[in-house]
Amino acid sequence: MPKVKTYAKLFRAIADRDWDRAMQLAHTVASEEERVGHRAAAQALRGSLNPNGKTGSHSGFVRGVDGNANVMTAALHPARTTARLNDVVLHESARRVLDEVILEWRRRDMLEAAGLQHRGKLLFHGPPGCGKSLTASALGTELGIPTYVVRFDAVIGAFLGQTALHLRALFRHAEARPCVLVFDEIDALGKQRGNPLDVGELDRIVIALMQELEHCEVQGLVVATTNLATNLDAALWRRFDLAIDFPAPTRAQLVAYVRKLCQARGLSLGKGIRAKAVASASFAAAEALVLSEARRQVLDEV
Repeated sequence: MPKVKTYAKLFRAIADRDWDRAMQLAHTVASEEERVGHRAAAQALRGSLNPNGKTGSHSGFVRGVDGNANVMTAALHPARTTARLNDVVLHESARRVLDEVILEWRRRDMLEAAGLQHRGKLLFHGPPGCGKSLTASALGTELGIPTYVVRFDAVIGAFLGQTALHLRALFRHAEARPCVLVFDEIDALGKQRGNPLDVGELDRIVIALMQELEHCEVQGLVVATTNLATNLDAALWRRFDLAIDFPAPTRAQLVAYVRKLCQARGLSLGKGIRAKAVASASFAAAEALVLSEARRQVLDEV
């Protein structure tokens, strides 16, 4: 049977007349019934959410709390990479922590039975091109759940309070469905408050973001990335369960990475290109050089 706290959230959503939230929680109740083997009950519950009351399918997308389905459709961009953690060059300490996160998620029922939550809110910080976004997507692949990259242009509204409503809808989605929700370049929303040159609405957005992180209980993971850690509001850091550093790669790491890229494509690099690649400032820059050489060799054959 679904946990009492799920029913409590459902009843609170009904009392608040938050019908989108109630719909999400109703689907959660059905999923929990299905997870414990009550498939007929789950189908009946899902069927009751549809106008014809006969089918257990539901084709609708999660609507924003402002009732605009287009907002959520535009805000959640599915990540299509199939990369796994083994495809990312990670510092040993980062890999160890991420392995713990994966284990906690897979055994989250054991943790919940002990009154504990899996660590699901992660902050990746470090210089650009060092694997933060790729690692976030790879976590979704490892866990077997969809990864969505949040598009800030769809989240940030023109009217007072609109952005906070959109943020609330995004976090309700993460609470209702197992997924990896990626806030790439989170400093666009969570930068330091108190700048006299900023309008007051920007400070309110930061506060709304912190409140959502503080109170949400995500089924999957929320991953935020930033290249500008010093620009983040100091109070935002403690809203994350883990902050993981992605430092610039060492020469040895770049050598191994370039070798792996070349082996995967059956590519042979000249000494000059190889030297430039392993002297790059980031994995992304090294990969760009390797792919550029791969394109040149293909066209030369033609």
